[in-house]
Amino acid sequence: MRSSRMKLGMSVVTVLALGAGVSACGSSSKTAADDNTTTTAKPAPAPMTITATDYSYTGVPATIPAGLVSIKFVNHGTVEHEMAFLKVTDNTTPKAVFTGLGSVLQGGPFPASLLAANGVPNTEPGKTTDAEFNLTPGQYVALCTDTGVVGSTKDGKPHFDRGMYKAVAVTGTGGDVAPTADATITAHDYGFALSGIKAGNQTVAFKNIGPNQWHFADILEFAKGTTVAQAQADVVKLLASNGPPPPGVAQPADIGSSQIASPGNGNTFNATFESGRTYVVLCFVSDKTGGPPHAIAHHMYKVFTVA
Repeated sequence: MRSSRMKLGMSVVTVLALGAGVSACGSSSKTAADDNTTTTAKPAPAPMTITATDYSYTGVPATIPAGLVSIKFVNHGTVEHEMAFLKVTDNTTPKAVFTGLGSVLQGGPFPASLLAANGVPNTEPGKTTDAEFNLTPGQYVALCTDTGVVGSTKDGKPHFDRGMYKAVAVTGTGGDVAPTADATITAHDYGFALSGIKAGNQTVAFKNIGPNQWHFADILEFAKGTTVAQAQADVVKLLASNGPPPPGVAQPADIGSSQIASPGNGNTFNATFESGRTYVVLCFVSDKTGGPPHAIAHHMYKVFTVA
């Protein structure tokens, strides 16, 4: 969940969104492909299809059974959309959620009414995302925090302020069944562990084991021939740049991202990896008390290659 697709080298104000070495978030000689662990579980329920347009959702049920949810998210809009499920305290109105998010998206503290988060990651116009994630019982507001404006290259107000939200009640019991995936990215406070990533298109399960902070994973791909050491140096320069990428430093390309997840939660997304390429996974969520995003404040990133 973020106000715009995250880019390295943007101003700190832009990356304050809800949206050095590999130890604790940097680089390592071990590649993601060295660990062949996969995540498997019992099959998810039949997927529900939810369609996004500019700026609304269709196909969102008012009530969803608790447990593992499978969503086919179709973006028929002309700008990127997502669907973050925010669990809130009882009787919290959408308007109150929007007011709180306005502060969070500027790096402010999380309001006490925000209890948990999960959902469907960013989806490009004309594309479909298949996502699995767990929802525990409670009251939710499902919304889009993207800021793209139809017919413009500039950002505008968040899409939830344009009517792109739904109130959802999650009922019953459940919410702890792991989704099925080819590879796993596990976030903790403040680092990443990778397992099972190989060349080709993969379903990646993102998991946040916390224990305290909300996290997400944004994966960027460096140009062919970029070494881990070069990528590591470029990430440091890009994160330190309060503006466009500095001269001689190329902006790596987004290849996929998870949705934001509170501790104990996680969701799946698809990404295509190429053998021999170097990548970085970063978290641009701020602490619950506010402040700079984790990639900047806590060096929460990890550079890796796919063998």
